[in-house]
Amino acid sequence: MLVCVTSYSQVEINGNVKSSITNLRPISDIYIEQLKSEKPVFERMTMADSTGFFRIENLEPNTLYEIKLSAFGYKDQVFEIKTNNGITKTTLTLKAGCDYSRQQADKDWKSEKPKLLIVGSIAPIANSTSDTKFEKKYGIKYFDFGCTPIIAECIKIYNERIFELMDKTYGMKWRKKVRSDVEYLE
Repeated sequence: MLVCVTSYSQVEINGNVKSSITNLRPISDIYIEQLKSEKPVFERMTMADSTGFFRIENLEPNTLYEIKLSAFGYKDQVFEIKTNNGITKTTLTLKAGCDYSRQQADKDWKSEKPKLLIVGSIAPIANSTSDTKFEKKYGIKYFDFGCTPIIAECIKIYNERIFELMDKTYGMKWRKKVRSDVEYLE
């Protein structure tokens, strides 16, 4: 009896996407596209999941692929990845520059120009009388990006450092009077 056995090897690239800012998954959605492919768009594009994991399947073995990552606030980045005969694992890091960082928060605090960062809607909301009183009392300004914010991780890191400095200087009482739309205040 002659038996023919055919083995099928799934060739894929999979791995994780992380932010150069936090070494964690970027907060925004991450789109992954296989470039220079004749496949329809829906077959050559995917998204990373909530942990940053992604998978691109049905690839050719021992082939160099260009993979483009896109995430809100980051510049699109292209990575070259060569497949092997099975699963090629990789970690892709989205590089970003932050004008608002932990270091910038410290610098702003020392120069007495700290901000509490807000992501608003189409147009920034004008400060109310209570906002103005809060700013004056605590020596801080609300800064509303409107609907075009910077990278979410930058806002998070900057605001969290300002929260630490506010807590250290004023205790927790300021938290009861701050605007509810200040990002990442828990």
